[in-house]
Amino acid sequence: MIGTYYQLVSLPDQVRASNKIKSKARLDCISFSDKVAGNYQGLTNFVNSKGQLFFYKTPCRDFVNTDSKRLAEWSLTKDSLNLSSIFIEDIDYPEIGYGYPNANRLLANGSPNPLFPFRNDGYLFLINKDYSEIGMFIIPDGRNLISSYYQKMIDGGFDDEIRTLRAQAKSYYLYEGLVL
Repeated sequence: MIGTYYQLVSLPDQVRASNKIKSKARLDCISFSDKVAGNYQGLTNFVNSKGQLFFYKTPCRDFVNTDSKRLAEWSLTKDSLNLSSIFIEDIDYPEIGYGYPNANRLLANGSPNPLFPFRNDGYLFLINKDYSEIGMFIIPDGRNLISSYYQKMIDGGFDDEIRTLRAQAKSYYLYEGLVL
């Protein structure tokens, strides 16, 4: 059911310095596993010219206009594009969240939304306490049932699948000085 896994981390200070990365809010993809035939294409707009896939951990209150009861604390962004907010509805499980891409055809600035073709995908997140490591799991066409998948993840229903995806993960980008 889960199609793709990405391991996002805040790189150690020495590795950031070696790779000329200044932001401490940046989360870089260091490994991934993909069961989708032809590889998942929904994140290509977040890959830079060096081939690095990364996001910034951004407080939602800085840019999201929504009902205050529905507001997530953090979002994953790059440039002016928001991949997803990270919603945590069960406060007993703050390490598990969910989200999905913007489903609008156009962005707020009027330009085409590059995530529109992937608007029906759902994201599940495993998060450490300080958000310096996030496991992102993509369920193609999972948006409409993401609340159910979120509960299934809380109940341990994806544990075996997650272990398999993590065991099969391969390096995404080789950062200078990073030892996996």
